[in-house]
Amino acid sequence: MSVVVPCLNEADHVERLLNAVRLQDQAPLEVVVVDGGSTDGTRAILDRYRARHPEFPLTVIALPPGDIPVSMNAGIRRAKGDIIVRLDAHSCPRPDYLRRVATTLQMTGAGVVGGRWEIEPGRQTVVGHAIAWAVQHPLGAGDAAYRVGGREGPPIPVDTVPYGCFEKPLWEALGGFNERLLTNEDYEFNYRVRCTGRPVLLDPSVVSTYVARGDFLGLARQYFRYGWWKAQMLKRHPRALRWRQAIPVAFVLAIALLGVVSFAQTAFIPWLMALGLLYLAVVTVASVGVAWQRREWKTLPVLPLVFATIHFAWGGGALSRLVTLGRWPRWR
Repeated sequence: MSVVVPCLNEADHVERLLNAVRLQDQAPLEVVVVDGGSTDGTRAILDRYRARHPEFPLTVIALPPGDIPVSMNAGIRRAKGDIIVRLDAHSCPRPDYLRRVATTLQMTGAGVVGGRWEIEPGRQTVVGHAIAWAVQHPLGAGDAAYRVGGREGPPIPVDTVPYGCFEKPLWEALGGFNERLLTNEDYEFNYRVRCTGRPVLLDPSVVSTYVARGDFLGLARQYFRYGWWKAQMLKRHPRALRWRQAIPVAFVLAIALLGVVSFAQTAFIPWLMALGLLYLAVVTVASVGVAWQRREWKTLPVLPLVFATIHFAWGGGALSRLVTLGRWPRWR
């Protein structure tokens, strides 16, 4: 089994990941970290870690500045194992992660197996906690089972999983990850796996911790990228569209159109206000529910803004991709 980690400017998180992998109850054959041009000291941390733990089978590949699918393909090509487990530097798998995910893959004959997320704040602030809770709520995550699914039960077929485990021969047969997608490359890969007739399974007993974004700007940029590249992926695979992806786009488009039309025809202003008030009511009810569940009422004023950031950034990213005909902004 080979663990492959795409990495870029992860000085704050990469050592925690390596510690978690080193303490697995089933040791991997190797850990391949592909550094895509980090400038924050990540490479020095990796070199020091390898020197401190010479018994740990860590391989570091340095690439020119690139993107996740390029790093993943480069790492898997170098990997020696027949089973690949993809992890991210932002993740922290439980000590039994590798054993459980590989066992489920072998016992079920699935194409890809992954687990659920336990999401922790990127910053110990009110905003940081609100973001972590919103991105694992159905209003922020839709029906993504790895974020909102149950904690018990047998493996279930799903659209996609994070940090998937799959056979290297399957990756080779499918031509690897799509290097034209800078985000959603795992979703697109899992879609192609499902098209072969082999399921993508979520095993609730397989758990990793994911560190959410810690501020509004980071959240907005993340979800704008998600929306932009989801639209690009759906152009290639329109049958992969799900309702959780269509609703934010339809909502943002409706708000934009009503806003423009209302300048010319004041008769549409009540429609715009009604849609805005309906949305405000929905996010307020969801925010009250989250604050009540977590017993953290100080996040209540922030949560509606977090949900709105997710929805408008995601929908805006997808629409921007359509309007600009796919010209990715220079600040990517």
